[in-house]
Amino acid sequence: MAVKRIFVINLPRPSPSGGHANNFDGLRLVASLMVLASHQFVLLGLHEATLAEGMTLGSIAVAMFFTMSGYLVTESWYHDPHIMRFAMRRFLRIWPALIVATLVIVVAAAALTSLPLHDYFGRETRRFITFNAQLRGYYTLPGVFATAPASAILSAVNGSWWTIPLEAKCYAYVAVLGAIGLRRRIFSLLALLVVAVMYVKTLPGHSRDNSFDNLCYFYTAFFLGGVCARQYAVEISRRRLIVAVGAAACLLAAALLQHARLAQWAVLVPFTLWFGQQSTPGLRSAARFGDLSYGAYLYAYFVQQLSVHLWPAPPSYPATATVAAVTTLLVAWCSWHAVEAPALALKRRLRAWFPDSAP
Repeated sequence: MAVKRIFVINLPRPSPSGGHANNFDGLRLVASLMVLASHQFVLLGLHEATLAEGMTLGSIAVAMFFTMSGYLVTESWYHDPHIMRFAMRRFLRIWPALIVATLVIVVAAAALTSLPLHDYFGRETRRFITFNAQLRGYYTLPGVFATAPASAILSAVNGSWWTIPLEAKCYAYVAVLGAIGLRRRIFSLLALLVVAVMYVKTLPGHSRDNSFDNLCYFYTAFFLGGVCARQYAVEISRRRLIVAVGAAACLLAAALLQHARLAQWAVLVPFTLWFGQQSTPGLRSAARFGDLSYGAYLYAYFVQQLSVHLWPAPPSYPATATVAAVTTLLVAWCSWHAVEAPALALKRRLRAWFPDSAP
């Protein structure tokens, strides 16, 4: 009887990693600490120095995250181009740690709420749990950090989580591109073009002016930049001069159009991927204690809020940022060893759960 292939597309392509230990793990951890450093200014009400168009240390780090994610997730698809296994790998990476972090924050914040516990564990807290589990984004808990000035940022317990639903959407884009055949690389370039057009349309003064949508399209462009870089990895390695000329052309266009974000994209995408593929002492061995970047991203904001609100004296940036960073890394270590690593170990069973073929 003929064997029917399901959910799988054979796309044998060489990996550009060269088989050596690279900087990606360390670079992700550095980026997560850059986000922490940037948020600490906001939570303390301090001014953070920016580059053009509000580019902060945190926004640069998020762009780096999305660039690396696009590249590495596409590499994951090439390694195993099976839709169900791809989806489950993404599920195991995001959801277990996210659910546990949500519950940990809810329980820890119960000691901080100004409300009676029976009121705290009410509808709003249940909504916080269910919305975040569904990647819908919910950022406050009742009576927690309520003394902060009226600001969604200053009253949030998980203010950095807004990127997680966007990241999940980007994973879905790779699945769709994979389903139609990532070997048809023109589709990824077209997707990047569409995102660029939508980014322009959501700029102030344009037809679909919306600051949040604009931000989402901006970071999606970094993700798709990583996708395209992985798809054209062989060509890029052979024609680096053309890549350099293309980046220079983008920089020139950014200068002529006075649009600094185009320059940010033209510089950060190639630099992040180039540096990530290097093997730098310290960075290349960053994962020896575990991959702490996601746990740091999940817990940093809440830990930072604690560092600001529970500080016994008027909080200073160096002191609170240092305490928050060390505490966040410790919590991230616990998250990795107690939740993330055991969840990711289930990936070994995916081929048994979702085989390549069926009779």
